[in-house]
Amino acid sequence: MVSLSIHRPWIRAIPASLKLAFLALVSIALFLLQDPVVLAVILLLTLVLLAQLRALALLRTLRPVGFMLLLAFGAHLLLGDWLLGLVVVLRIAVLVLLATIVTASTSLSEMLTVLDRLLAPLRWMGLSTRPVSVAIVMTLRFVPLLAARWQELARAWRARSPRRPTWRLVTPFLLSALDDADHAATALAARGAFRQENDKWKKQSPVSPSSRH
Repeated sequence: MVSLSIHRPWIRAIPASLKLAFLALVSIALFLLQDPVVLAVILLLTLVLLAQLRALALLRTLRPVGFMLLLAFGAHLLLGDWLLGLVVVLRIAVLVLLATIVTASTSLSEMLTVLDRLLAPLRWMGLSTRPVSVAIVMTLRFVPLLAARWQELARAWRARSPRRPTWRLVTPFLLSALDDADHAATALAARGAFRQENDKWKKQSPVSPSSRH
């Protein structure tokens, strides 16, 4: 399996808060851009960044995303709006590549710390924010992992059939993704991922049993 981590010291040294803020700002800017030429230049610059990080191997884990983008472009082509389809494909491709760079160069603990700070106002309202933080981080982190799972299924298909793997892999892919999610949830629950915060929330919540006495 392709490594899902980037170990270049300079990008590892950038705080997770700055990388996530940059990703959010770029996401907003990309949705404001409508020129496919500008978007193509940004995509090229993103690929240059991947090469600079010596992480072009990550592109192999994103083949399923490329397949989905081709389907999206084909749908727009059939609807007679290929230019909009090109803009959508370029926009999503840049976002996926940048999100992959951020998640591959940032530890889960760093991202959790940043998200906990961003969601702090919700804790003041008596809400538990750790499950939300974990869900966001796991979603970001699972993108390259699910891409690698698709590759494994494709290799297994090629080993058993001369035909190319197509939509027939969708069902086993979804089932394996759900199975991975179930195992991840079980592991988090077994390790008490939310127990400490939940106990703290119960003590501080105005509707908790301890606060009624």
